[in-house]
Amino acid sequence: MNEVTRGGERRAPVGKGDSMLPLMLFFPLSLFYCELVVRLSTYGKPEPMQLFYIFLLSMAGGFLLSGILSLIKNRTAVRVTAVTLSFLLGVIFSSQIVYFSIFGNYYNWGDIGMAGEAISSFSATFFRGLRDSLLYLLLVFLPSVLLAVFNGRMTRYPMRRLSYLVPMTLFAACALFFTVPSFLLAADRDFGGFLYYYNYPTDRETYLDFGVLTASRLNIEKLLFGEKEGGLYIDPVETVDNSIFGEVSGEETRPGPTESSSGEETTGSEGSETEAPPKPVEYGDNVLDIDFASLIENAPNKTIKSMHEYFSARTPTKKNEYTGFFEGKNLIFLTLEGFSAQVIDPVRTPTLYKMAHEGFVFNNYYCSCWGGSTSTGEYANLTGNFYNSTKAMTQYGAKNYEPFTLGNQFKKLGYATYAFHGHTYTYYNRDESHPNFGYTYYGVGNGLEKMTDSEGNTMKVMWPNSDLEVAKVSIGQYIDKTPFHVYYMSISGHTEYNFIGNNMAKRHRNDVTDIEGSTAVKAYYACQLEVELMVKELVDQLDAAGILEDTVFVMAPDHYPYGLKTALAEFYGVEEEGVYGNFELYHTALIIWSASMKEPVVVDTPCSAIDILPTVSNLFALDYDSRLMMGTDIFSDQDPLVILNCDQTGPSWNWINRFGVYNSAKGFTLSPGYTVDKKELDTYIKNMNNTVKQMRSFAYKIVTEDYYSYVFGKK
Repeated sequence: MNEVTRGGERRAPVGKGDSMLPLMLFFPLSLFYCELVVRLSTYGKPEPMQLFYIFLLSMAGGFLLSGILSLIKNRTAVRVTAVTLSFLLGVIFSSQIVYFSIFGNYYNWGDIGMAGEAISSFSATFFRGLRDSLLYLLLVFLPSVLLAVFNGRMTRYPMRRLSYLVPMTLFAACALFFTVPSFLLAADRDFGGFLYYYNYPTDRETYLDFGVLTASRLNIEKLLFGEKEGGLYIDPVETVDNSIFGEVSGEETRPGPTESSSGEETTGSEGSETEAPPKPVEYGDNVLDIDFASLIENAPNKTIKSMHEYFSARTPTKKNEYTGFFEGKNLIFLTLEGFSAQVIDPVRTPTLYKMAHEGFVFNNYYCSCWGGSTSTGEYANLTGNFYNSTKAMTQYGAKNYEPFTLGNQFKKLGYATYAFHGHTYTYYNRDESHPNFGYTYYGVGNGLEKMTDSEGNTMKVMWPNSDLEVAKVSIGQYIDKTPFHVYYMSISGHTEYNFIGNNMAKRHRNDVTDIEGSTAVKAYYACQLEVELMVKELVDQLDAAGILEDTVFVMAPDHYPYGLKTALAEFYGVEEEGVYGNFELYHTALIIWSASMKEPVVVDTPCSAIDILPTVSNLFALDYDSRLMMGTDIFSDQDPLVILNCDQTGPSWNWINRFGVYNSAKGFTLSPGYTVDKKELDTYIKNMNNTVKQMRSFAYKIVTEDYYSYVFGKK
């Protein structure tokens, strides 16, 4: 016989068949299940300790939700709330799967506003990500469907009793409190605990180590309340001893710039008088007059104090024979969307080929995938630092004090400084970040689409827009305003790579008919031909104006062409298994060229995107402090270091220097010309990894703390 409640609802009396177990276990187990689905669909099988932490945190969160549900007295309300909550959690998990399918990393909650804009701007890309993730999306929503179908059985027990809340809440608390001390006991801080306790802003690792649920909570916490003080990797790092590497006799092992010359090498000959070697030139350091002692003494908190101590102790780079090599010239800097050196050849891209082989020839340039796609790649190119999400541009780039960006540096010298982008001008908040970087900025929506070329034509707005047309309509803004510095963020090479929805690929389809390969590969080659036409247009107009030799071109990608997806291995000619961990994806082109150069300068030094700003600053003799950015002047005598973050399913946080290549999945590969003791090498690798951790930690804090404003008295 049914019992009637005060509200008139009939409720079955408590009996032997009633159990709180089904719904009590549903949320803990379904959360853990969804975490596994997300992980397997993105980065693959978790490590044992990651699996352990994700399980415990899923239990904690799930039992807490079950405990809250037990407070609801109305059975219908319990059922509706349970299904709705399960569905919303499914949306969160599934959104990470789709985002990863498109961009190769997890999103941050601070970037939610970008998601809607991305879907509307790149709808084809979004629906492709949805299609590619369909199986995993069905798996994620399976618990919600089962709960909705078997809702009656799952919610039979009387939910009103407070006593049911107690064991579930205690279980959640025990799981959580058991986990947190485990984090804190991570002695070498090489895993989780350090990240979790200090709310360390390496969001990608937080997702990997703790799962979507906990990472989302920490991410939202940072968004609402800001960063917790601390979180810097400041453990003592032993000095990295490069002397352990012996040189093989007779081999040149020091990579660096070597000028190509048609003249004969001058050597002493028999009977000739040998001249004394010239006295070495003493170059000064690339530093500014900064009173770090005073800054340390008056630091507002321990985080800023630690940063002052770290940066003051860094070894500055010295000025060198290339300091001022381009001083006083104009500069055109292009970040190329999804560009790869693979497309450069003498027939299809003669202008790019000429620049890549007749200027500074960088044989070992790498473009890391920092974790935020175009935004983070562009940020690295422009600032000499790196960050792991789009917040680098969308939030911090718009408000942080940025004295070293080329726009601000050249603007201070009286240059006309402009930036152009052939897409929506507000995308990634460039309408705020680029003016902050020192540029008068134009995109589609704030004037670029209204500019006209020499024949009075405006650019045609389509997807993607034409880089050639951007060049034609924009060059009139600055060509008669020398000296000038202009920055372009290209757009024509953007994914999708097909001949249906990509207008630039369709435009050049007939130019790639002789290329063997899949449709995606052909479409990629086709749309990147717009870059060649854009650069040729700029060169031709500068030449016609008589200022080509007074202008320098700098070009680098924002990231590898991740939009090729399954065609990546085909495009690069590498094995499909482990393709994202293959460093050839990131080995690409950096072009620095001027028609004034009489012969090429070949550079074998390993280098990357964060090295562009200090290198160009030195070439133009700009005032900057080499201690305050993570990049290094490529032409300096400082040992190079490339930090290479491989996203997707590849190993992450690797590094390259002149002694070899460290791949976290494969170990260390020694460069030709060196020998090393195995035991000493193990210590060296550990110390180098610690050095990289420190650089990551302080690079992020440059962004989140607006560090330069403290150094230069803006706060």
